[in-house]
Amino acid sequence: MRVAASNLQATWLTDADRREQSDLVLAEVERLTRIFQNILEMARIDAGGVAADIRWAHPREIVEVAQGHVEQTIRQHPLDVAIAGDALVRLDPRLTAAALAHLLENAAQYSDSGTRIDLSTSVADGHLIVAVRDHGHGIAATDLPHVFDRFYRGSNGRVRPSGTGMGLSIARGLVAAEGGRIWAENCTDGGARFTIDVPVEMKATADESEEVRA
Repeated sequence: MRVAASNLQATWLTDADRREQSDLVLAEVERLTRIFQNILEMARIDAGGVAADIRWAHPREIVEVAQGHVEQTIRQHPLDVAIAGDALVRLDPRLTAAALAHLLENAAQYSDSGTRIDLSTSVADGHLIVAVRDHGHGIAATDLPHVFDRFYRGSNGRVRPSGTGMGLSIARGLVAAEGGRIWAENCTDGGARFTIDVPVEMKATADESEEVRA
């Protein structure tokens, strides 16, 4: 980050070079911010200090906040978002968005640049379901039972991303604070899917459901 910031002061940089260096700085700032947030969230979870702040929210709001948290991390991946229905849900949108951000970050880290990430939400029978699917190499069978363990980064030699190994563990703790659960599975046609299930109250805002794609 220091090198990229210093390079921005060079008078010989082209506009394209300057944008590239700026992107590097922004990506590193986001990464460091996430690390500090992870440490704070882990400390709160360990201390039992994660309390849900319940209010009405739309799933779209949760998705947009989560995207904003990891904008630089996922920028090399087309994101296909499908939001089913138009009901409001009663939950803690901050905790849910934070957990979702960890799943998006994980999907980007464990799949090749340029591959699509699929994100979907649905609300039914008193549950908000949020799923993130990548198109990477999937999760090794020996790793699957441990992906939510603290500091666990897997044994797949093909992919060794940078990171602390805290993200998925934190996501599980945040979702648990809402009385929800989270799990991972491999997709039959490749890649992995992580799913969040949070119990919610529901309140309809329209007679017809809609699907929004971005």
